[in-house]
Amino acid sequence: MIVNYEESILAYISAIRRYFSLSSEYEPEKRFMDLLDRRRPEKVFILLIDGMGARLIDRKLPEDAFLKKHMLYRTSTVFPSTTTSATTSIQNGKAPSENAWLGWCQYLKEADDIIIPFLSIGYYNDVRYEDHIMFKHIPVSTTENDLKKKGIGSRILFPSFAEDGCDDFDEMCQRLIALSHSDEYRYIYAYWDRYDTYMHEYGPSSKICDSYLEHINYEIENLALNLSDDTMLVVIADHGQVDINRYYNLYGSEFDRFFYRRPSLESRAQAFFIRKGMEKEFEKRFKEVFQDDYILLSHEQVLRSKLFGDHGNHPRFEEFIGDYLAIGKSDLSFEYHEREKHRFKGQHAGMSDDELQIPVIVWMK
Repeated sequence: MIVNYEESILAYISAIRRYFSLSSEYEPEKRFMDLLDRRRPEKVFILLIDGMGARLIDRKLPEDAFLKKHMLYRTSTVFPSTTTSATTSIQNGKAPSENAWLGWCQYLKEADDIIIPFLSIGYYNDVRYEDHIMFKHIPVSTTENDLKKKGIGSRILFPSFAEDGCDDFDEMCQRLIALSHSDEYRYIYAYWDRYDTYMHEYGPSSKICDSYLEHINYEIENLALNLSDDTMLVVIADHGQVDINRYYNLYGSEFDRFFYRRPSLESRAQAFFIRKGMEKEFEKRFKEVFQDDYILLSHEQVLRSKLFGDHGNHPRFEEFIGDYLAIGKSDLSFEYHEREKHRFKGQHAGMSDDELQIPVIVWMK
């Protein structure tokens, strides 16, 4: 599956931004824009379930499930199909290439380290940096802040890892119900992470994850039925997941000698920084070994492909994509660790339909 950004989740976010008279570089998705204009909701609540790809809903839930019955459209997320890039894009309606927030770990020259942007710690060494170091050097706007500047009540609702976060999904749904019956906020972006966490741990095909998806479906149906009449609920995801059955540790492998910096971004969208003069040798050997598992693109090919977006690049975008980008297409995932570490059974960030296809579920009484 290839991302068409003009028809991706950004077109739906653009519709919401246009509805609230905010600017957007993308044309709004016409059917959704028409729905907003016809129903004229006073409040729009976005509920993002991390990892809840459309194909998981198709396979795992019965035909009469609330999420399946009210799935208006399937669309593509952004590339890479991962939380860092997708949630940032969803929050401000811009492609990853415009934001330069591309993956779970990125090399930041101000720290001279590969850091986890969301956590402000080193990915390979657990060194702690100043809070929000990535935000400081590569700030991003959000729809929430844009609305606040216009005097429109808006807020974000997170799990318990954030201040005033929700301890469980039931609490999040109950708080959304209460907020819908007040006039304090017209726009809310709510993010729930645990389904993705469970799929990483147990694999998206596991019974545990199936049960949790059923629980999410039940809770969202109850949420929808108890919202105020003037609230539109839009349920989306940032990506899906695939089962991982094989890992390849690049540390100490025949490929390690090519790297002048450790790999970054994502295990299924891996950026490689190659020693000068060794590019062709690396490319030849990589394709010989991983031709069935990964697509390898040079820096120039990545730029031409517009994989990360087609509306221009952030001034620092090219710093993060490496000399080569490897994109997963099988059940193999890369790792780079000196000592054996816990391995996830589910992953994302690749280009498969299971990873890229997400739902747009809409409810209004």
